[in-house]
Amino acid sequence: MSGPKVVRIVTAEELLALREAMLHRLDQAVARWQAQCERVGESDASAVAAVVARRQALQALLADSDNTRYALLIEAETAFLQADTRDREARAIDRAAAGRQQQRRQRDNAAAVLNTLQDRSVDADAGLLQALRALADGYAGTDAEAVLARAFALLSPPDAQATLSDDQRALAAALQTATPTPTLADWAARQPADPEREARLLRVDRHIAELQLLQGAAVAAPYLDALHKAEQETATQRRNLLLDSLVLDLAAASAAFAQRRTQLERLQDVASRLAAVDPTEHAPLLTQVAACSTDTALPLLTELTLQCDTALASHQQALAAVSRRQAVLDGLASLGYEVREGMATAWQDTGAVVLKKAATPGYGVEVGGRADGGRLQVRAVALATDRDRARDRDIETLWCGEFGRLQALLHGQGTALVIERALGVGEVPLKETIATATQSDQVQVSRARSGPA
Repeated sequence: MSGPKVVRIVTAEELLALREAMLHRLDQAVARWQAQCERVGESDASAVAAVVARRQALQALLADSDNTRYALLIEAETAFLQADTRDREARAIDRAAAGRQQQRRQRDNAAAVLNTLQDRSVDADAGLLQALRALADGYAGTDAEAVLARAFALLSPPDAQATLSDDQRALAAALQTATPTPTLADWAARQPADPEREARLLRVDRHIAELQLLQGAAVAAPYLDALHKAEQETATQRRNLLLDSLVLDLAAASAAFAQRRTQLERLQDVASRLAAVDPTEHAPLLTQVAACSTDTALPLLTELTLQCDTALASHQQALAAVSRRQAVLDGLASLGYEVREGMATAWQDTGAVVLKKAATPGYGVEVGGRADGGRLQVRAVALATDRDRARDRDIETLWCGEFGRLQALLHGQGTALVIERALGVGEVPLKETIATATQSDQVQVSRARSGPA
């Protein structure tokens, strides 16, 4: 197929820019991973060193022109970081939830011990009673277990060994059974429990621990108030309904946060790339992005992401168009075509340029199309109407060979030039162009003598 062609071009510069953009996104993911690990108390020096080493290896592969393989490597590492972050968060949430469960057991035990002391009219010092009341009200301290042990000791029977004679103690020892002395844990285990309540509270505790860890105490505060009200409810059925409703609210809040966080990460990725290439023109947009957080409404995050995507794509297309035009012109120059200063600009302004070659007087090659879209039109053209038209077919055949050389030349430089559509030799008459007086040495403005390619 040696006639007019529609081709797609992707330059080596474009491919490198794509790989650099992939690496930039990975850098953002690494930074988020490190920050979150430290925040949830899961920082690991050996894991950090391994991640940094893999990132450096990916940077060394920037020179590799296989973008598909590079994208798979970047995606695999990014997916690992995301999964590892969630795993570390889950472990931290489990620890926090276990802490809440322990505090609840201490609170329940303190309330039970306090009630038993009061029922038995046991004489206890005011400080101990005050500490027990604080524990029963949910104000756990670092000495909670010590307070409970002191209070439980008051419930133990008095030591009769001190009032016995030696013979009596010997007889008691001989008659002593193997029954162990009850401990605080044994006593707490015998207290009445509600399995349904415990199961609901376990789910609530995990959700609240997640909110506190990932979003902060202020976000969790209203749910803690709702939990307190539910636990104060004495009617079992109503308490269970309140706890079930609270679980649903907490789950919805957690899901909404996950959506906002995912969108915020995407926004920060594209905004950081935009800031790296064009910070001045889009300063107001980048200022808006900088003010966003996981508390920002999801629609606004989505809208800002779209704006950043559009701005970045426009900038990238402009750069790509420049590199595509220059790659084609440089390639044709290597084949002996006359490429003069200003041709790239003229191509951008007028949509096409015609290049002449001394070896084929009266004929040339027209290249045109919107380079920012990646598709170009290339065809042999005639530069005069009064010519030997029998040569037209030979010129098209000659251009076919030169186009193959152009493809090979660009491929050797890392640029892909792929034919998407082509017409055969002689399918359409050779297009004629006429040079204007002011552009005779630089640009041939096309005047079609035939239909488009």
